[in-house]
Amino acid sequence: MDEGFSLKRNKSYDVLTADGVETMTNTVIGEVKDLFNLPTKKATQLLRSYHWNKEKLVSDVFSGVNVPGMSEEDREEEEEEEEEEEEGVGSQWFTTKTDIFECPICMESLPLSSTHALACGHRYCNHCWVGYLTTAITEEGPTCVNTVCPSPDCSKPVHLAHVKSILSPELIHKFQKFSFVSLVSDNSSMKFCPAPDCSNCIRVELHKTRVLPVKCSCGFAFCFQCADYDIGDHTPATCQNVEDWLSKAADESENVKWMLANCKKCPKCRKPIEKNGGCMHMTCKSGGCGYEFCWLCRGPWSEHGSETGGYYACNKYSSSTAKQEDESLASIKTELDAYMFYFHRYESHHNAMKIADTQRKNAEAKSTELMERFGIRSQDTKFLMEATEQLLANRRCLKYSYIYGYYVKNPAEKSLFEYLQEDLEKYTNILSESYERNLDDFVQDPGEYIRWKESVANNTRVTAGFLEKFVCGVAQGLDVVH
Repeated sequence: MDEGFSLKRNKSYDVLTADGVETMTNTVIGEVKDLFNLPTKKATQLLRSYHWNKEKLVSDVFSGVNVPGMSEEDREEEEEEEEEEEEGVGSQWFTTKTDIFECPICMESLPLSSTHALACGHRYCNHCWVGYLTTAITEEGPTCVNTVCPSPDCSKPVHLAHVKSILSPELIHKFQKFSFVSLVSDNSSMKFCPAPDCSNCIRVELHKTRVLPVKCSCGFAFCFQCADYDIGDHTPATCQNVEDWLSKAADESENVKWMLANCKKCPKCRKPIEKNGGCMHMTCKSGGCGYEFCWLCRGPWSEHGSETGGYYACNKYSSSTAKQEDESLASIKTELDAYMFYFHRYESHHNAMKIADTQRKNAEAKSTELMERFGIRSQDTKFLMEATEQLLANRRCLKYSYIYGYYVKNPAEKSLFEYLQEDLEKYTNILSESYERNLDDFVQDPGEYIRWKESVANNTRVTAGFLEKFVCGVAQGLDVVH
């Protein structure tokens, strides 16, 4: 997986496994429970309604904000229901077989032992409960954790304990899995790692303002804000930059702009024609049209000759309507030329990134070959993997830097950005050329191998410094960068 880039000193995030998330969640629930003397379920509900922002919840309560469920009346009601559930009232599975109960859903008359009710007291038969909860789990996905009592206008939530008491182990497992997914999704400071087959979560500080990427323990680096696997770490471009760029690249109107800026319509059949060189004498080849005209003024070629400027000029152009049309399209062509400049370089680094990824995958084989040729230790070949990882990180950053550069409009900021970008690009190319030396060059001269190794290692270190300087410069708003 692509490792991307992160600044270690600004890490300010944690990688959590499923067990780690559960431990952290239980800790937060316990703190709120103890602070406000609440039942566990109530503390969980409050935290979920606040997207697990404990600090915001505590601040609102102590600031006198009307937090639903925290009034004295609400708390007394919760305590009574908690006591009822602990004593087996309400949620009790009745064992008395003599009393008969008519289920409000299916209208079947059943013994109370075949019914169930939450603390709210709304009772239904086991069969209807199983159908209700099964539908919620299989069709609603993660939102099934918000399932409430089926009685109209009742908002009493169905907790895990109720699910465990009636459903099959398979459905219980699904509900627990969805509870975990919901737990992370509801927490604005946490997100799942988007890498395939990775179940880790990332918890960050100051999540709303974070611009630096995060890196999961699985090795995948990505932007916390968009958390898109296909995009990954798009430093230094912003999420909005990337979204606008991809939308622009996919927009069919860009093709229309290109045709307007680079093609002209045949005056007779109106089909677009591209001129790729030669004189001004044009012959339309579309569908056997055959019309001959002047590329500049679009007038019939029969009216042109040496007196109008010959084959490479046209003195009729300045007074023609064609000139007005061309002038109106000039701004489109200028904007399009700017876009193509950045797009070609974006594509170039995208392809170079693929090469760097292949080099990284082949680094182990290259390391083995070096050990066999020169009898060196494995630790003496670590520089190969370090170099390829650095190249991959640099190419990724340079790729997205052209997206960022396209949207930078401030001249002073753009100037500093291009200065830093140029340095990073130059030393990345130096490292790439240095790494790609053929091993056969060292067969006759082991000393040359040592010099090559030192050169690659040194270029890797220098390039890493330029990458950090570049990323820091953009992250800090391209102020003075030391």
